[in-house]
Order: sequence, then structure tokens, then C-alpha cells
Amino acid sequence: MTVFLVIGIGYLIGSISLSYFLGRILKKIDIRDHGKKYAGTLNTHEVLGLWPAVINAVFDLSKGLLSMYIASRFGVAPVVIHVVGLSAILGHIFPFYLRFRGGQGVATATGILLYYLSLFYIKGWLPLESLAVLTICVVAFAYITKTGEFVATITLPVLALFVVVFSPGSIYQHFLISIIVFIVFIDIWNIQHRDMLQADKEKIHKEINWRLYLRPFAFLLVYYLLKVEKTQALTLIGSIACFFILLDLIRLFSKGINVFFFTKVKELYKDKEYKKFSSITLFLVAIFLTGLLFEKHLASVAITFLIFGDFFSKFYGIYFGRVKLFEKTLEGSLAHFTVCLIIGYVFSYYFPIPIHIYVTGAFAASFVEVLPLGVNDNFSVGIIGAAVMYVFSLF
Repeated sequence: MTVFLVIGIGYLIGSISLSYFLGRILKKIDIRDHGKKYAGTLNTHEVLGLWPAVINAVFDLSKGLLSMYIASRFGVAPVVIHVVGLSAILGHIFPFYLRFRGGQGVATATGILLYYLSLFYIKGWLPLESLAVLTICVVAFAYITKTGEFVATITLPVLALFVVVFSPGSIYQHFLISIIVFIVFIDIWNIQHRDMLQADKEKIHKEINWRLYLRPFAFLLVYYLLKVEKTQALTLIGSIACFFILLDLIRLFSKGINVFFFTKVKELYKDKEYKKFSSITLFLVAIFLTGLLFEKHLASVAITFLIFGDFFSKFYGIYFGRVKLFEKTLEGSLAHFTVCLIIGYVFSYYFPIPIHIYVTGAFAASFVEVLPLGVNDNFSVGIIGAAVMYVFSLF
């Protein structure tokens, strides 16, 4: 009975829509019929002004925490406390007295996440360095996107990654599922509002396709490289690379086959690859050579730079790129470096990789990616990133 009581209390506290009441008091309007047409902080700022928005933000951020605190005073199990936090979010989104049409719930979820972050730091579950890296991530993507909602799209998953990596296993049952639920909720809301982004739709369709979204799955090759003997891993990677080399050679030496691929299987190759080896082939060859030439751990870091750096550079460069850098953008390159920095930091937790090595490697990989060297960056980024880290490891 107590469980249902505290969940109900959480819902009721969450359902208190200060934004709605401020609209009624200050302008005698239903704020849900104006601006962005929902009861939340951003709409309060747009319709009512700065100070009402500040007051509303503080209140919405606190609702979930207040609900969870009250639940804890009833002595319920930790998992119930987290459910009460979710109940407060649902109350914010679906207030019964407003015909279940409230706000977005993002501020309430963010307040709970900030609480978790503070708790983890106080308990020593997150190193100070992780907060520094997270801060760099927030600042970098705030500059890149200029849109507060989309900062969370990358920074919250990074927070979840740090929780998984650095927190003791004994806390997983109490916290990890709840954190992931809140992060997924906020990111889904952000993804649903991608229409806010300004970008060339034709360019997006051309550059962001299934090839780009499949790219992160190449990390399975890194995982395999780390788990088995190097020779065994390179045999598999080399075999895959040889298959794509052979496929390219066949189409390049046969005009009919090449035309078939570029007319019937258009999504497999880019137009500029008609008379060249494909970026997929160069990507796989680079992974093989990086693994062959360098020690496992440095190779794994550099290959991961190659996999995820290009993904984020392309995505954020196309959607948010403003300042041109040769054929790339400053925003895309900054996203590339920030992601590589996060990758290096996480790897350094598992392997003895000093900060100056992975930072210089991240910078070198990002620098090579943006320069017009005449060499496909799918080939150069990983190898040069690994080479730079190797050189700095000698000092």
C-alpha cells in the first residue's frame, strides 16, 4: 500500500504545472495555446519572459527530487524511489486536471540526472577527471549546436558511459537502469525535434545514409582485436578487407559491373568512387594496417578514433557546420576531437595510456581528418593517429 501511495504522491507533485499557473496569473492565458504550445520552461521564456522562466525551471528541476525525497522518508526500497521519480515525470507530462496535456518532462528528468551525478561524485563513484571531460563535452557541443536541447543528445550518453565504466558493480541494480531510462527519454525527445535543425536536405540524404549508421558496428572488430591473439584478429580483419578489395578490383576493371553497381545498387557507393577504391575498402585496409603496425592498445584507440570520429564529424558538420575548414567545417572537426578525447579517456581506464598520449592522438586524428592531403581520411586518420601516439609514448 505504501508503494502505491508514494508513487501517487510523485505523480501529484509532478503534475503541478507552474508554467500553466504563471500564464493564468500574469497574462490570463493558457500558455499551452501560445508559443511552442506546451507548459514548460522554454515556452514560459518565449511567452512570459525571463524571470517567470527561471522560476519555472527551478521548480520543474526540483519536482522529481522532492518526490524521491518524500518516498525515501517512507522507507521504501531504492527501486521504488526511482519509480517515484518516473512517476513525477509522467505527472508533469500528463496532469489529470489539464486533460493530460502538460509539459515535455525534460526538466524534471534532468533534475534527477543532476542529482545522480552529484551523488556519484560525492560517493567517489566518478573520478574528478570524468567530470572535467564531461564539462569539455558540454562546452564543445554547446558551441557546435547553439541549441541547448541537442547538447544533451551527446553529453547524457557520455554520462551513462562514465557511470558504466567507473561505478562499482554493486550499485548497478539501484541506479544504472534508472539513469539509462531517464537518458533515453530525454534523447528521444531531442531526436523527435530534429526538425529544428537547419541543413541542406539534399546534402543530408547524400552524406548521411545507412553506410554512416553502420559504421559504429566496426567497433566489434576492435573488441575482437582486444580479446583474441593479434594474429587471429588480423586474419579475420584482413580477410574482410581482401573481400572488399577484390570487389572493387572487379568493378573497376569491368565497366559493365561498375555501371550495374552505380545504377542498381546506388546506396553502396558514392558518386566520387566510380573510378576509385571505395571508402569502405580503405577504411577496412586502414584498420588492418593499424592493427598490424602498432601495439594492440594503441591500435585499438586509433581505430576507435577512426570509427567514431568520422561519424560525429560528418553528422554534426552537416547539421551544424557554419565555419568552413577546407572541405570540412570547424564544428565537425571540434565534434571529431571531443569524441576522440572521450574515447582516449575511457581507454585509459583499462590500459596504461597517459593523458598526453591520447590527447595528442585525438588532436592528430582530428587534424589529419580536416586537412586536404589528397589521401582519403578513412585511410589516414587511424594510421597517423596511432603513429603520433606511438612517438609520444617513447618520451
